[in-house]
Amino acid sequence: MRPLRLLLDGFGSYREPAEADFTGVDFFALVGPTGSGKSTVIDGLCFALYGTVPRWGKENVIAQALAPAANACRVALVFDAAGKRYAAVRALARNARGQVHTKEARLELLSPDVAADAPLTELLAASVGQLAEGPDQVKAAIQGILGLTYEHFTQSVLLPQGRFSEFLHAKAADRQDLLVELLAFGVYNTVGQKARERAKLAGELSQRARESAARLPGATHEAQDAAAARLEALGELTGEVTERLASLSELSARAADKEAAVQAIKTEASQLARVSPPADVFGLASRIAAADQALATARAQRDSRDQSELEAGQARDALPGKSGLERLREAWDQRRELASVRKKKEVALTIAQTEVTAAEKGLAEAENNLERVRGAYAGAERQHAAVAVAQDLQVGEACPVCLRPVTELPHHQVPADLAEAKAAVEQAVKAARQARPDRDRAVKAAAAAAAEVQSVDLQLGRLADLLAGAAPEPEVRELLAAIDMADERLARAGTTARAARSGVAAAERKRAELEAEEKNAWAAIRRVRDGVIQLSAPGIEGSDLAAAWRALTEWAKGEHEARSGRLASAGSAAQAARALVGSAERELRELLASHGIAVTDMARVEAEVATHKERAAHQLAAIMENRERAAELEAVARKHGEEEQVAAMLGRLLRATSFERWLCGEALDSLVAEASQTLMELSGGQYQLDRDDRNDLVVIDFQDAGARRPVHTLSGGETFQASLALALALSRQVIGLSAGMRDLNSMFLDEGFGTLDDNTLEVVGSTLERLSSESDRMIGIITHVPALAARAPVRYVVSRAGTTSTLRREGVT
Repeated sequence: MRPLRLLLDGFGSYREPAEADFTGVDFFALVGPTGSGKSTVIDGLCFALYGTVPRWGKENVIAQALAPAANACRVALVFDAAGKRYAAVRALARNARGQVHTKEARLELLSPDVAADAPLTELLAASVGQLAEGPDQVKAAIQGILGLTYEHFTQSVLLPQGRFSEFLHAKAADRQDLLVELLAFGVYNTVGQKARERAKLAGELSQRARESAARLPGATHEAQDAAAARLEALGELTGEVTERLASLSELSARAADKEAAVQAIKTEASQLARVSPPADVFGLASRIAAADQALATARAQRDSRDQSELEAGQARDALPGKSGLERLREAWDQRRELASVRKKKEVALTIAQTEVTAAEKGLAEAENNLERVRGAYAGAERQHAAVAVAQDLQVGEACPVCLRPVTELPHHQVPADLAEAKAAVEQAVKAARQARPDRDRAVKAAAAAAAEVQSVDLQLGRLADLLAGAAPEPEVRELLAAIDMADERLARAGTTARAARSGVAAAERKRAELEAEEKNAWAAIRRVRDGVIQLSAPGIEGSDLAAAWRALTEWAKGEHEARSGRLASAGSAAQAARALVGSAERELRELLASHGIAVTDMARVEAEVATHKERAAHQLAAIMENRERAAELEAVARKHGEEEQVAAMLGRLLRATSFERWLCGEALDSLVAEASQTLMELSGGQYQLDRDDRNDLVVIDFQDAGARRPVHTLSGGETFQASLALALALSRQVIGLSAGMRDLNSMFLDEGFGTLDDNTLEVVGSTLERLSSESDRMIGIITHVPALAARAPVRYVVSRAGTTSTLRREGVT
């Protein structure tokens, strides 16, 4: 696994997005102040792959991945492994209750066509297929691709702070488990399992082969001899059957001829028996004569009816048109009605005029009376005024009327009642007002009556103009009556004429049907004769249909009697021929039955014999083939038995735990040998690694006379040196020890190099440089030691900017 690009967004101390570009990097150092976020970069790489980080303590404590006060984070890692490019993406989110859950987890296969230094978004977009989705599914897929569990990854590829010496201090069994997985020694377990499965399969195949051989029918020498003998007997039977079938064929042909003769006589007799005239052929002539007579009668009746219809039409044509006469009749009727109406209107007009005269007289009287009572009322008013003035006069005072002094008081008579005079005026006014509308209504009514009389006179005038010079009313009515009678006669004549024409058509159809029937009758007798013409039937002569039928039926009757006489002798000859055929068939069936052949259809005798012969040949061939097959199966059984023994032995050997322990011991010896050389350089020649009989690691202290002691007795700095030497050896040798099945082409060291002295630091730096340059391997370290960081060609400077960590790549010049 070789990282190419790493994105941290909201992960740990990286609140803002930060990207690490590892493209083309073999040896790098992560540098920066304590707490700046250097180890978080390695944590992000591990989290993207396995969904957890060693520093968390527990694998499922994912809440620690979020930056403080952050609600979401996202980590994306693009890496190469085994010649393919992958992208692992994980995202977390915090819900409203503060709980952190996985929002996204996916592993995708990327196209290698996009350059590794292209923008990260382009790399992630170049997906050619999704390999896994979900946190557990992605983790399982990563383990399959890298061949390492999370625990083994953090002991061989990612060596975090505080856990750098786990491989060194591990128990022998745990270290063996790591080596088995890391060096792909599990393949031997697989080989052993496959060998045991192969042994079981080989045993089953061997047993199956023997069982198959036992089930093969007739795989014996005796069965082969019996089958050969039957095949030979059937060969001899074939010749005899051929001879008998030839004889049987001759007998069958003779019998068939006899049967054919009998059948021919029966057929001819049947044909002759069917010669008989139709039931109504002899009454056909009388029906034709009756039809001719009916047709003549119908035609005569039709001609008579047509003549009557013609005469009725001529009589009607002699009379005038009916519509003009009807209009004249309507005018005479209307003139008579209008004359009666005018008399009534004249009476009404006279009455209206009388009423006008009376109304005018009444109006004049009312107006005269009104004028009179008004004069009386005015005189009364004057009298009353004079009396009123006189009452106020005083002798010697001026008169208010003449303005002269009054010398003597006047004396007046008592005036009439002024109220009565006024009432008389009002009554006269009312009477005059009522008389005037009465007069107006009478005048209007008289004018309307006069207008109605004038309207009737106008209509009578128009009718007089229309009837001027016209025929008198009685004459018009007589002509209309004559026309109605002529129309009715013409209609009756048309109806009877059409009925007569329909009768003629029906009679003609009936005659045509009889003519067709006569033709059919002649055609029928010719067909009947044609059916027996091969029997020398006589010809049909003359035009008498009945005579022709009598001649043909008499001839057929005589011929039928003659054939009935020949049928008895022909039947006896056919029966004798059939008996000979039956006897020959029985003898042939008995011969076939003696050879085990049963037939029901004699036409298939040769086929049945050939079939049995072919079966016998096949049976013989099958027996011979089964004997050969049995020999082959026995050889197969022996071969599988030998394979079973070999595979079972290999399975037993590889099942032994000592084999795996031996393999791990050999691998550990190789690792310890190389690690010892590095440790000798790091420790200034003081220490060397070795293993005991239980595969526990020990250290040889040459400053203590080569004393051997457990590795956990080393100091912290010494432990770091031994662990580093062992990790470097493991990284170098893993591809060789695993036969190319594993390749730890990346190593990340997160440990305090500050405990090393200058000489040891020089050795460590040289070793790391050599390891990265001698192979396609990436080495990444986290260090606070400037001298060691300076030896890395690429440095990633980690710093804090406010509340977030930042990452900057820079090369060492």
